Formats: sequence, C-alpha cells, structure tokens
Amino acid sequence: MSLVGQEFLIVAVGCPNDQQGGGASAKKDAIHAELKRASALRGNANAVQEPMKFEVPCGEKSLIFGSFDNLIRLTDDLAKSDSQVDSILHRLERQYLELDPKADFKVKSQRTEKPFLDYLRSWQWDDAKYQKGRSITDHLAFAMSVVNRLDEETRAKTAQYNDVKTQRGNLAKKDGANLTGKDLVDVLTPEVVKATGGPEDDFIMTEHLVTLPVILPRGTEDEFLKSYETMAENVVPMSARKFKGLDDKDGNSLWRVVVFRSAAENFKRACREKRFQVRDFEYSEQDYKKLEQQRNQTDEQVKRQREVVLGLYQAAWSDVMVAWVHIKAMRVFVESVLRYGMPPNFASFIVSPKGDAAAARKALADTLGKQVSNLSSSMGEDKGDGDDEFYPYVSLSFTPFVVSREK
Repeated sequence: MSLVGQEFLIVAVGCPNDQQGGGASAKKDAIHAELKRASALRGNANAVQEPMKFEVPCGEKSLIFGSFDNLIRLTDDLAKSDSQVDSILHRLERQYLELDPKADFKVKSQRTEKPFLDYLRSWQWDDAKYQKGRSITDHLAFAMSVVNRLDEETRAKTAQYNDVKTQRGNLAKKDGANLTGKDLVDVLTPEVVKATGGPEDDFIMTEHLVTLPVILPRGTEDEFLKSYETMAENVVPMSARKFKGLDDKDGNSLWRVVVFRSAAENFKRACREKRFQVRDFEYSEQDYKKLEQQRNQTDEQVKRQREVVLGLYQAAWSDVMVAWVHIKAMRVFVESVLRYGMPPNFASFIVSPKGDAAAARKALADTLGKQVSNLSSSMGEDKGDGDDEFYPYVSLSFTPFVVSREK
C-alpha cells in the first residue's frame, strides 16, 4: 500500500514537573503503552501501525528559546515556515516523480539513509546540524536557509534542464507527421537522394537552375505530370521525378522539378493554385550530417542534465524533509511550553490512524486528557495546528506524500 495521502498526527501532552529523570521517562513510557492499547489509534501495515515516540528535546536537554515574548513570536514564525516548507517539499515530490515515476524516496540524515517511515521511527534531534547551544530562532533561520537554497537551486537546474529539452524538441524529427508537416531534411536524407555530382542527380543547383520539391495530394499525380511543364515559363521539360518509397499514410507523394531560377516564384504560385505544395529546400549532405551531430550532442546533454536533476531532486527532497521534521519538533516544543509551562517537560508521539478520525481523536483525548487533569486549566487553550476544534493536548498534522504514483 502507498503512503500517498496518509495523514500523520504529532501529539504532545505535559508531564507533571515533579517527575524528573527516570520518573519522567517512566511516565512517558506509561503514556506510550496506553496509547498503543487504543485500537482506534492503530494504523495501516504500510504506515505507523501503532503510536510511536517522537523524542523532542525537553527537560535537561531542552531547546533554548529566550523570553516568553520569543515564544509568542515563534508560534507564528514556525507556523508560516511549516506551511512554506510543506509547499516546497511537495513540489519537489511532484517534480521528482515527473522525472522518474518509480522514484525511491529515502531520507539521508546523520550519516544514514533510510526509507521515510524508518527515519520517522528512529528520529532523533540532529545535534550536528541543530546544535543545542543555539536558540530555536537560530535553528529556524538555519532550517529555512537550507530549504530556500535548495528551492532556488532546484528551480534553476530544472529551468536549465527544460531549456535543453526544448532545444532537443526543436531539433527532433517530427515522427508521425505526414509529408506536409515534416522537415524535408529528415525525408530527403543521403540514403534517399542521388547526389553523385552528375546530370542525373536528384537536386540540380547551378547559377541558373534550381530544384524544387513538390508534395502532391493523393490522386493528383497524372494531372501534375500533364501540366507542370506549362505551369510557368522556363520549366525544364521532363524534369519531374518522384522520390520512391516516401508516400505518407495519407497518400501524399514527393516529387522534384527543375526550373530556371527566374521562373521559380511563378511556378510556386501556379502550384499553389492547383493545391500542389512546393517546399523551399536545398539538399546538402554536409548540413544533414551537421544536424545529426547536433541532435546527438543535444541528446547527450539531456541525459546528463536529467541525471544531475534526478540526483538533486533526491538529495533536496531528503534535506527538506529533515528540515521539515525538525521544524515540526520545534513547533511541538513551543506549543507545549506555552500550554504546559516551565520547565519544559512533556511527552510527544506520532500516530497515523487508519479508521474513523473522530474515534481516534476521542481515544487521544481520553488518554492524553488524563495527563492534564492535574495541571492548570489555563494549559488547555491550544487548538492544535490552527483547527477550530479544541483538543486537550498539542496536535500538529502533516501529510508526507501527496502525489499519486503510477501503478
């Protein structure tokens, strides 16, 4: 089963401040065990089958935030950044899948690479990137600098890749088109055109003579052969010659006629009146080989650019996901401190219920609500992730994958 569209909830509840050290850990384990017993909180086999811990630093390892006013500002700043990263992450997901429909999304963090769920299950605060000695404001600024840099880089590389693809498209053969829609350089190739330098060549080009390719609709060959010599002055008699084996699916055929250069425009005008299409084309084996070389070079450029962009999408998605989860952790910390007070002491978990959302919310309220019954009533104001509903616990939601995969 796919994780596409699967919503995850991060929930947190305060622990009594007198439970420090081993007591706090035991209390969190007890809450976790009770959540796991709630059948309404069980998830699909491919997602989070049972509630798991989300170890946001608190207690002695608490994050640094400064003053209470900083917390208030961080509430808005984190929410805005969260939304921005959500948008960038899912744009990367879509672009990665457009380039490779079977893309493998893995998270590389702290020198290990894991599938997303394994990363989430074993998530820990990355002290190397987000050092505990820095404030949450600094952590957020760093996370957003990484995300914005990757956003700009992927946009620039994507634009370069699209430019190269456009160049290839402009040079590409128009496969499937009939003779009237094809570039004659792909029709009148060295394998088709007789060009030995003699009078029997298919294309005669001199100071006074020019060869004109003419496309004839189905059933008009006899009419053309009877009239072409008199359609204009100075048409070379008996110069009409059919290029064999080039008739298209609509029955159009390709011929050539030799005329004096002075008569070319009059001949073209007469052909248009009879619905014969004259194409401006001068055969050159050298130009054909040059075009083929350009096409091959452009194909190689597209392949190289594709590999570069693929690698960039994969790395960028991973780094943005790491930043997003850390921003979620910062939000949990800030919301929990604002709700449950100081010193920071709370338990946070991730759930992904597969069943009735209302039943899952009730199970969370029943279990986590018990933990706040002895706390101040003012610690129950948070409404969780901007929802209008009231929850007796901190609640954030996120949907890691939103783009449908090919089956």
